[in-house]
Amino acid sequence: MRAFAAWRLGALLVAVSGPAWGEPEEHPREDYLRTLERFEQGWGFSLERVFDSGLVAARALREGPPAPLPGFLVNDEDALDFRPDPRFFLDLAKRRGTEVDQEFFSLLGRTYAHDGVSRLYHAPGGCDAFDHPELEPLYRNWTRFWATHPRAYTEAVDREVAALEDLVARSTCACGDRESVEAGLERFLKSFPRSPVAPDVRARLEQVRAGTSDFRFRCQPG
Repeated sequence: MRAFAAWRLGALLVAVSGPAWGEPEEHPREDYLRTLERFEQGWGFSLERVFDSGLVAARALREGPPAPLPGFLVNDEDALDFRPDPRFFLDLAKRRGTEVDQEFFSLLGRTYAHDGVSRLYHAPGGCDAFDHPELEPLYRNWTRFWATHPRAYTEAVDREVAALEDLVARSTCACGDRESVEAGLERFLKSFPRSPVAPDVRARLEQVRAGTSDFRFRCQPG
């Protein structure tokens, strides 16, 4: 009897975990859809697992025929570029997620414009707004989330922190004029004097003031 019960448990685990040996491997999109469905049904899957599965599916769809992906938005400039819709996942977080899930997707929603594709401080045309009022609050909140929940949504959090640091330390295409860039860099240094990129930002600010920087002001890419 115990042997039969153990066999049934093993069969159930195989059915839940994925296709059996010898069967064709499932496409990441199908895996995501199944994981999403089970999360909504309360099977015990974490929302982070659902989100990560969706990111894998989005990357896979770039290499194949386009197909709809629930919870993801399509970049108007690239029909194969799928980006997570923060509103979709925040709704899931409020219904079945944890407080950490809600905090993450709320912050993700604050980072991206209403289209879910462009970051608030990055204009659709390609330039960066160094004096955007949300720049410092976003960096403060992402780095705080990073420190408070070091094992949660690590790939996405790392990406957002890196994007903000790359803007102030390396981006040269500025939407505004020299004064707006100078003001933005000054605010960043005042708010985050111990940031890992503070030395780079300080050097860039000195170059802007001296008129020797490589910035393109009022930049129009292309």
